[in-house]
Amino acid sequence: MINIIAGTRQDFDGLAATFNDQTWSRNNMQDYFRRIEHNLYLLPLLAPDHGFNGWLKTSLLPLDVVPLDPQVIALVASLQLAGLPALDLNDLAGDAALGASIPSVTVDENHIRSSVHERLQAVLKSNPGKLHTSLDTLATKLLLCDSGSGVTAYGVQIAPGAALPVASNFNGKVALKLQNVTARHEVILSAGTFQSPQLLMLSGIGDQAELSQHGIASVLHLPGVGTNLQDHDEIAVNWRLKNNFTLLDGCTFLSDPAEDPCLRKWLSSGHRSVYAFAGAIEAIFTQSSSSLPAPDILTYFLPALFPGFFRGVPQEVADNPNALTAIILKGHPSSRGTVKLTGAHPQDKLDIQKLHFQASGASADIAALREGIKRARNLVESTPIGLFVDTEIAPGPDATTDDEIDNYILNRVFGD
Repeated sequence: MINIIAGTRQDFDGLAATFNDQTWSRNNMQDYFRRIEHNLYLLPLLAPDHGFNGWLKTSLLPLDVVPLDPQVIALVASLQLAGLPALDLNDLAGDAALGASIPSVTVDENHIRSSVHERLQAVLKSNPGKLHTSLDTLATKLLLCDSGSGVTAYGVQIAPGAALPVASNFNGKVALKLQNVTARHEVILSAGTFQSPQLLMLSGIGDQAELSQHGIASVLHLPGVGTNLQDHDEIAVNWRLKNNFTLLDGCTFLSDPAEDPCLRKWLSSGHRSVYAFAGAIEAIFTQSSSSLPAPDILTYFLPALFPGFFRGVPQEVADNPNALTAIILKGHPSSRGTVKLTGAHPQDKLDIQKLHFQASGASADIAALREGIKRARNLVESTPIGLFVDTEIAPGPDATTDDEIDNYILNRVFGD
């Protein structure tokens, strides 16, 4: 994964103010980052905001483990020749800075992903019997009681073997075999952007009128649950190159080494193949308006065809090894969406409405993405990588006016 904490001051300081709790502040979050990071590419004396003894390994893109064809060299050189200031995207000084950086990634010295999974495995091994995990298990609701001082969670109801409709092991909605797990001290709800509000609403915490539509008894009337959904606005610019990137030769992005030469090489060569990469070669921070408190546009470049998070994208990447992509990401857009239940069963699909460009600031959001597209085009056209470009795939050479670019944004915007 790409590793960026800079630029989050507005988020964390906003939480600290909302909850009147400075432990949420951006500065305090840097302390947590420092504690968990095990930096592999900087010197401790020169990087006081970084950590060197934590469990999360961070590194730079391993350009030495794959063949660097002329197009890769031209791409890296183009971004350097753009003349943007170099940034550290993981220190406090990077919060309000404009410029470019080769992003660090959560990949260890053996070119293997460093993540919470590896951390949990290490804890399980070093502390036998003290940490229990339940895999292939669906949390269905919180167990709640009135403690006298308010509603308190004392446990979780689970359904072993069950899955959400979006999971690969989902085989249709079934009558669930439920179990209760109770807590001695506390329950931490951290089920992600969509499932956290779903669990709250299934437990009776949410808008009373909406819960009653699904036969769910209201335990706590909190109409804000499932509202204020925020996502990035992202748009892709894709170019077809004259030649293939050699680092993608033969890659099929499949899970079976027999069907993917790149995976087979990664496994047999000490992880020295393109799969040691996290994808992005360069990240550029810009600001769409001087009135904003911090940079709000992140542009990152990928040596692949990536139109966004759409169905069939892995096959598109495999089928087009001669493509270059710039992703323009608008942070803190004006859109506010919703997550709503469609039924009282934990396996009922959610009604998720991101509502891109439907708030009062939509025109400014679209304009910021439009200018980002123009900047990406200009960078490619005016630097060495442009010599290797055959044609622009999307928005395409015919999308030249603001209206044509805006129409492309409205039809192809995506988020995380």
